[in-house]
Amino acid sequence: MMRHTGMNPRSLHARAILATLLGAFVLCACGQAGRTGIPESGPSSASQPITRPTVISADGRTLTTDIPIGGCQRGRLSGTESDTTVSLTLTLTTHEKKGEACAANIGLEPVSFTLQKPLDTRKVVDQATGNPLTITKP
Repeated sequence: MMRHTGMNPRSLHARAILATLLGAFVLCACGQAGRTGIPESGPSSASQPITRPTVISADGRTLTTDIPIGGCQRGRLSGTESDTTVSLTLTLTTHEKKGEACAANIGLEPVSFTLQKPLDTRKVVDQATGNPLTITKP
């Protein structure tokens, strides 16, 4: 025997669906507690593989490549030198400040490393991957 509650079955069905969806939303939101879309931590750095062309300056002493960055990020190219090899490290640092939003746009920023002496015949390698880099002239 069915009891009459004064509500139409479609309305009960719609409420059940709404309650299920609301419960799923609440459960998903629990994992996001404290996330406001605004960065909350200090600077963090990570080594990146060099994926863009690397160019040597006309005097043979400055290596330059581009790094895709955005918002609160900065790129840096550093290196170590020996008589036969130059090893480059590309670092991406994110500067997040509590309460400030970072822009979402991404662009290419040139980063350079100046050698102690001209490159000449030395090999250039990417420190992150160990792969040799092809060096082009301007």
